[in-house]
Amino acid sequence: MEYKTIIGLPVYNEEKCIGKLLDRITKLWGILGEGLRIVIVNDGSCDSTESILRQYSEKYPFLHYLNHSTNLGLGKAVETLFYHVSQNYGDDDVLVTLDADNTHNPGIIPPMIEKLKKEELDIVIASRFAAGGREIGLSLFRRFLSRGASLYCKIAFPIKNIRDYSCGYRAYNIGYLKRMLVLYEGKLVESSGFECMVEILGRCSKAGVRVAEYPLVLEYDQKESPSKMKVLKTIMGYFRLWVKIRKPKNLSGEVTYE
Repeated sequence: MEYKTIIGLPVYNEEKCIGKLLDRITKLWGILGEGLRIVIVNDGSCDSTESILRQYSEKYPFLHYLNHSTNLGLGKAVETLFYHVSQNYGDDDVLVTLDADNTHNPGIIPPMIEKLKKEELDIVIASRFAAGGREIGLSLFRRFLSRGASLYCKIAFPIKNIRDYSCGYRAYNIGYLKRMLVLYEGKLVESSGFECMVEILGRCSKAGVRVAEYPLVLEYDQKESPSKMKVLKTIMGYFRLWVKIRKPKNLSGEVTYE
């Protein structure tokens, strides 16, 4: 395999499930081979998360983690991850981000990457709303919120064939990430909360992006810790993005694809 696959995890206080998730991810070594890397951003965890990460980094030489001294929020953790891969990996390499609470099955990473490469895409989103995708263990209220957010984002930041704007399980072409960081002068991610995932796609929609979805079965029944998302704050964050996000000033020429 000529390119590297970097699996990136923003982590905050996930002592109950981070080990289980890493056990699932490390099994991908047999499929992805020597090109596999795991990069974790420990966002100021105050439980035993860092101790667990240290144990795994000692056992697996392809796994390492970066620390935030205090909790800065999901957006800042993703920003750190983006900067790290843009500085340390090549344009043809792939970054795959997913949640650290063990609700995202790492088993779909290989076909997501295959789709990204075969169809020459910039991003592939693991989507609950794609044909074959579904949600297990999610409350009716959270289902309602997810679909409402999807409808709002489709209006605010229309991208062809995309419905799941808020899911953080994505495969990115790193060359494309580098381009976005340049176009937005390093400000691709400014939100600190969960709305950052919508922000990223919103900015990409203004600059041109080749993106598709891959079906995701969200395993919310595997979640062992309370949700860290503050619902009202996240919703308000979505509305602020509509006003905040504009086409980058240094974008030359017309956007030629969506």
